[in-house]
Amino acid sequence: MADSKKTENSAVLDPLSGCSFPVRMGILANKLTDMESRVGQYFQSKPESAYLSITDVVSDSGLGYGTIIRFCRKLGCAGFQEFKVLLAQELKSSGVEKAAEDGDSIARHAVKIRAELASTQELIDRENVHKIAMALNKAGRVLVAGIAGSASPAVGFDYRLSRIGIYSQAICDGYTLGIHAASLTAGDVLLAVSFSGATKDILSAVQVAKENKATIVSLTNFIKAPLVDLAGFSLFTATDRDPMSCEIFSNISADFVLDIVFSELYGMRKDAEKFVEKTFNAISDRRV
Repeated sequence: MADSKKTENSAVLDPLSGCSFPVRMGILANKLTDMESRVGQYFQSKPESAYLSITDVVSDSGLGYGTIIRFCRKLGCAGFQEFKVLLAQELKSSGVEKAAEDGDSIARHAVKIRAELASTQELIDRENVHKIAMALNKAGRVLVAGIAGSASPAVGFDYRLSRIGIYSQAICDGYTLGIHAASLTAGDVLLAVSFSGATKDILSAVQVAKENKATIVSLTNFIKAPLVDLAGFSLFTATDRDPMSCEIFSNISADFVLDIVFSELYGMRKDAEKFVEKTFNAISDRRV
């Protein structure tokens, strides 16, 4: 049983492989100690330290040798030398980011969104996406959960699922979600969207659905989160915002990930096009 669980959730074991330094910092932010966060802030402000020895970094930053090594390992690097290679890659893109600072507010926002999407793309495991699409394709019933700031991508994904003939329902209220989660069974899917991966109502419903043998799919912004621990399959975004501001800003990164899952799902459903046409005809008389 333990081996099958490990295989099912394999994408969660090493999702940082191939990811850039900023992406690793963002997705592990809630698991860094205060001192480890200080190490990260130092390297973010001084990427040129990629060319220094660890002794020089300790002297310049005032940070401890052990703290730096623990930070490097927590980010998935074997040690400081491997981390320096990761950091050196950031110097290549620093010129592009500096140029963006000279643009107007619209240009700066566009650059930020492009950076978020590029960073999110680094976290996408294609095999995992395929497995999630297969689970959705075979599901008897799909619940898409998202509360507060995560409600928008949940509702949007539910709409697209319904257009290709999948029996789905988006739920954005904690009490209602708990009730519907209790009715899920083996073969059903609960896809939970939560920026923090720690929303109590989401976790409670997921626990109930899991006990009923439903397949759990999570979409979060943090690799180390309670929701990830409960999920059979996990998807990640790389949004550089704190939980407060994410409530009101764009969910483009989450929508991007769900778009990829939907595209994979659409491609494996032979009758998808027929259902799109059928649902279009059902509402066509409402158009002016």
